[in-house]
Amino acid sequence: MERDDIIVQMFHEFRPMIFNFARRFELEFEDVLQDAALIMLEVWSRIPAECANIGAYLNRVVRSELYRRLRRENTLSLDAPISADTTETFADMLEVFVEQDSRRSEQVAKTVHSALRTLSLEVQLHAIDFYGLGSYKPALPRTARKVAYGREKRHMRESLKRSFRKDPQVLALMS
Repeated sequence: MERDDIIVQMFHEFRPMIFNFARRFELEFEDVLQDAALIMLEVWSRIPAECANIGAYLNRVVRSELYRRLRRENTLSLDAPISADTTETFADMLEVFVEQDSRRSEQVAKTVHSALRTLSLEVQLHAIDFYGLGSYKPALPRTARKVAYGREKRHMRESLKRSFRKDPQVLALMS
């Protein structure tokens, strides 16, 4: 068989192994697949003439070379500067992201809590149980309405969804 035919055949046979490798080490599958194809092409000239099983040889070489490249990868320090011309580090960037994320979470929680306060106490209590809203403290709604206690849970969830779909602050969060 011709070199290109064998490599294409092995490329398809190695896909599951490469997929598992990429998933295990949280790498991009397409990048690892491309590296494996490149490794096979580079190694082709070194395959011994008396090699009985070229596929097994290529499999072993690809696997070991992928692990070697994985070990050789330079680890990145969070205290290293982002670039040579700046003093900002990756840790600084991470800190800014965490602050923005926590502010966003607080805003979302505040908006959802204010939207929940417009609903009946029964629906609020159900939302706490169903969605695990540990930080929310239920309150009586500002407007008195006739409440039918003992409603089905799916009806209470529908009331909650309808209320959220009408609330402009909740809609602004989704956009």
